[in-house]
Amino acid sequence: MTASLPREPRRSAAGTAGRFAMAAAGPLAGGTVLFSSDALGGVVRVPGDVVTYMALTGLVLACAALVPALWLAGRLRPHRSAALGGALAGTGVALAGLVPAVPVFASALMAAGILAAPLLAAPRASALRTAGSPAGGQAAALAGLAAAAWIATLWSAHPGKALLVAGATAAVLAVVAAGPHGPPAEPGRPVARVRDVLAARDVRAALPAYLLAGWAAGAPLMGGLHLLTFRWNLIGAEPVRYLAWALLPAVALVVAGRRATGTARTGPWLLLAGAAAPMLMASAPGPVLLAAGFTIALAAACLTAAALDTAVLRPLPDSRRLAAAGLTGVAAAAGGLAGLGCAAVLRGILAEGSALTLTALPPILGALLALRVHGPQAERPPAFLAVRALSVPRGAVRLHRVAMRVEAGETVVLSGSGASVLLAALAGRTPCRGGISLGGADLTALDAAQRTSLGLCHLAGPEPRAPGGRPVAAGLGAHARALGHADPEAAARSVLDVFPQLRGLAGAPAGTLTAAQRGLLSLAEALLTRPRLLLVDGLAGGPCAAAVPPVLRRLAATGTAVVIAGPAAPETLALARRAYTVEPGGVTEVPVPPSGGAHRPPAVRSTGGPAL
Repeated sequence: MTASLPREPRRSAAGTAGRFAMAAAGPLAGGTVLFSSDALGGVVRVPGDVVTYMALTGLVLACAALVPALWLAGRLRPHRSAALGGALAGTGVALAGLVPAVPVFASALMAAGILAAPLLAAPRASALRTAGSPAGGQAAALAGLAAAAWIATLWSAHPGKALLVAGATAAVLAVVAAGPHGPPAEPGRPVARVRDVLAARDVRAALPAYLLAGWAAGAPLMGGLHLLTFRWNLIGAEPVRYLAWALLPAVALVVAGRRATGTARTGPWLLLAGAAAPMLMASAPGPVLLAAGFTIALAAACLTAAALDTAVLRPLPDSRRLAAAGLTGVAAAAGGLAGLGCAAVLRGILAEGSALTLTALPPILGALLALRVHGPQAERPPAFLAVRALSVPRGAVRLHRVAMRVEAGETVVLSGSGASVLLAALAGRTPCRGGISLGGADLTALDAAQRTSLGLCHLAGPEPRAPGGRPVAAGLGAHARALGHADPEAAARSVLDVFPQLRGLAGAPAGTLTAAQRGLLSLAEALLTRPRLLLVDGLAGGPCAAAVPPVLRRLAATGTAVVIAGPAAPETLALARRAYTVEPGGVTEVPVPPSGGAHRPPAVRSTGGPAL
């Protein structure tokens, strides 16, 4: 027993190292191609600008391939599928270095870009599992870029060999990340759709900040290299050598500043620091001070991205983090490409220094936009039941973008033609779009049977689950057995004791019960499920009015969230904290008697309905 205790820390450290290895693989391979473009032009026999264009086209293809790549990763194992893609992409870069013929070289780079698509999302999504790791992942990516600069410098006379070394090293790093000592492989699960991720307010607000963080890295990077080449006539590998030296303190700055990434409030200040770098570089009296601008720009951009990841991505449910990391990664890559393109255009109009200075303006705007990102500290506490933009597009009654919040132990009454449809969507019995989470768990990935069997959700309606020909007690016992009760027959007897109307009918077939008795049997099945969310459809009033309310009050007192669909009758409203009428055209609030409980803020939203 004592011998096994030291192993867990080593396994955890190995998992962290695996995540960092994957984060470094993409920048290492892609950066080497970009930094060796001029030298590769002579080997491939095309202009160096064409090689740069190929490298950037590979990045565009990675962004375009991200959606199908994440779809595939969600159905396999996201981390290991991304590691496989990274290994194949590194192999593609190595092949481009081995065979410099234009068709093979270009095809290998394009294929590497497509295969590397998951690396835009998986390392950052995985880093969110540990405090401080977003900054560590950014430092690892920056270290990969530094390694690319050194490889391009050391093998400047043999650029094909530089690509071979970088590609092979990146492939090895990806294999290490997927190996037995890497991070635990997450189980495959569907990845949230982009529109579901965009439903989060902070994700929408953060996209411009991510884009301009990418700009803050891309524009000074290539603008500074151009300035080194033509202001001080540093031809060949010299500009990249200055960058290679500058990247080492940049990595140290990101590691040292990881505590500053724990809140979204530092994002604007970090972007302002990134905006200062181009002005420093444009006025630098020598290449050393210009290289210091590289350090500031890249460190500030990476720390900004880490702060945004912590504030925006970490609060999301696990099922949405991978898609959100991909979406924001594409935004940052698009910003970097836009910065590169703008710097190139401005150089054709203005002097190099003036062009580089003007590229500082967008990050200043980004600092203002980053003020809109508040992070989890400023957001409302997550609701026990949270429904976001739920739509039921088919059926006799259709709902559009309903939002709902219900706390644990709270009872909400819904009436109107859309109430039963909304309950069926929450139970998983009718197709719907949108997000449903319960206690932080994503219900949209589970079907109706799974929601019930896991004790998450139970829909009690006029018709019980028990077959009509089976005796009442036997049907309850079978339900208890399916739910995993240790003594199913005793569990069935205990719920029958709650309903005196059913106790004497234990041996009667369920099909012979009256409508009121079938409703009570359905509620007895719900008691066996012990759900965290109880959905009651049409039982709170009418023939069951006397027997149902005490049971619902007792369940709510134990922390179960109760949502009732039925007429807004006085006996039903007496149970509720809040009540609403749900219709296809909107949602309206219904007054609740004071005895129904303390006032709560509106919980349901739709077109024309009350705000959250």
